[in-house]
Amino acid sequence: MGVRSRPECGNCGRLLFGFKARIRPNPWTGGASHMFDGINLFFANALRWIYGWVGSYGWSVVIFTFMIRLVILPLTAKSRKGMRSMTKVQPKMAELQKKYANDKEKLNQKTMELYKKEGVSPMAGCLPMLLQWPILIFMFTAMRVVANEYTVQMLLDMQNGIMPNLQGWLWIKNVFQPDSFMATILPAAGSALPTIQTVGYSSILTAENLETVRAFLQTEQYAAIAAQYGANAFMQIPLNFIFIAPTLTLPNSFYALTHYANGLFLLPLLAGLSQFLMTKIMNPEQKMTEAEKIAKQQQETNAMNSNFMKWFFPLFSVWICATSNSAFSIYWMAVNIISIGETVVLNKIFDAQDARQSAKAAMDSHK
Repeated sequence: MGVRSRPECGNCGRLLFGFKARIRPNPWTGGASHMFDGINLFFANALRWIYGWVGSYGWSVVIFTFMIRLVILPLTAKSRKGMRSMTKVQPKMAELQKKYANDKEKLNQKTMELYKKEGVSPMAGCLPMLLQWPILIFMFTAMRVVANEYTVQMLLDMQNGIMPNLQGWLWIKNVFQPDSFMATILPAAGSALPTIQTVGYSSILTAENLETVRAFLQTEQYAAIAAQYGANAFMQIPLNFIFIAPTLTLPNSFYALTHYANGLFLLPLLAGLSQFLMTKIMNPEQKMTEAEKIAKQQQETNAMNSNFMKWFFPLFSVWICATSNSAFSIYWMAVNIISIGETVVLNKIFDAQDARQSAKAAMDSHK
């Protein structure tokens, strides 16, 4: 069966880019594991449904990410508001810590009294954020399953003589390969399936299919198809270090770079940049008074740790997106950009609320 542009619905499952992802056992029975499978399946079917309307896997990931972030926006807003409230009481907390430095029991008592008086809770910012993580994990798992199914099915079709129908996105030729000028359009024989595992509720990601695909990747038939997509237009440069000897893969000409390299390494760079901007925007230090800055510094383990984390996450974003398929990089970048937008909008809303409360308090004090 060839790859189709629009999936169809059926009782046994949905057509995923032209093939059916059937449910074998009932994923809603059989304990917590099957329950999680059922949730993953729900998210996977939602992503397939979006693809059926959009016809682009890359844009489907963007839309899917936006929809999920919209659903959890109330939790995000509550979390940000809770953290903002905790920041406001930090100067008073610092005074208590200084006053009762040698009396921990009294400090705890006064701290709880302060929380009650100010109407804040230390869990107000953490709990909503923690509740978001299961949703985001299910979303990522479902996206990975759909991507793995597509890759395996594409290779099975190639074995049967059907040429691949690649999923491109903007400058990227295949979203299931990394966005890099060092990556080929089709998977390399030795690195196509290292992270793909069997999934119980998928009729595509079975042990039999994975073994078939692994064997096919070593055949001359696959090598010939890969050569048509520029697999031989790359040169291998060994790098000799003290403990490791990696091999650098680069296009052997400018023509190979523009026609056979899967990407331009833009997504990893954009992911790192957006992560850095998100860290800067979410850091409220610029809007703090001097007393609040001192209180915040007392909360931190040390300044070096704070600076390390500020640079670690952007660099980690670059690394993980450079070593993952482009679909994951699109998801990572989309989350960062949407989070930046959420932070800017929520900060404006909270600032307006604080201004109204301050004006009301000033009017009440003059009565």
